[in-house]
Amino acid sequence: MDVLLEPLPFVNSRNHSASDIRVSEALNATTLAELVGEVSELTRRGIAMVSIRRQQILRIGPAPLQHVLADSGLEVSSIGFAGGFTGTLGRGYKQAVDDTRRAIELAAEFRARSVIVVAGSRNLHTRRHAERIVRDGLNDCLDDALRLRVTMLVPMNSVFGHRREVYRPEHLAPLDWIDSLESLRIRSLLMLRGQSPWNHLPDCWRRCLTSGGYLRASPRCRAINGSQHLLSHIASRLEIASRKKEVKTRAG
Repeated sequence: MDVLLEPLPFVNSRNHSASDIRVSEALNATTLAELVGEVSELTRRGIAMVSIRRQQILRIGPAPLQHVLADSGLEVSSIGFAGGFTGTLGRGYKQAVDDTRRAIELAAEFRARSVIVVAGSRNLHTRRHAERIVRDGLNDCLDDALRLRVTMLVPMNSVFGHRREVYRPEHLAPLDWIDSLESLRIRSLLMLRGQSPWNHLPDCWRRCLTSGGYLRASPRCRAINGSQHLLSHIASRLEIASRKKEVKTRAG
């Protein structure tokens, strides 16, 4: 389950309320028959957005998948994944850049909002060299993202359960590093895990959401905490933060 915020017109983008929260469910189908049944169930539950893996598109076929999604009215929130600029996912730099560009084009075909771009861990590079490689990789794909209006979501913690995909900057906090790239088409993705995921992501999860990033709750996190409980926590904390900011602004 992915959680994101929908920008509202004529509202300060940093002042979100609970009504802005959108939820996206991951598609699990690998055949057309499974897809039709799953999409029917999702729409029955009132789900309006889905995330898709690139392997699913290959197995089912882009045309049938697009047809079923369009017929159901489901929107694609993200397509995953691409990247691996530092070589830790078995790709060279140019391969990783080309792969990310293809993923951005694929996302545009599906009118997806974003592509999950796994930067790759430091590997055997020096910290400075690793940072430059990741920056260059994202920047080499940025023109495509801007032109096609697709956001590159960069995971700030492990998405797949190992550390080969995550780049950790040396001199900046991860979200500060994302901001230093100075593009609204490069945003963050934070993974929620375990019984108390907030303990590991103090207040940065709020900043991630309000700056255009996504929160992704792992299946185990959802099973332990419950999807509605997670959403209620997010909504209440965003509302409290918004009220505090409003009070502070008035006092100032």
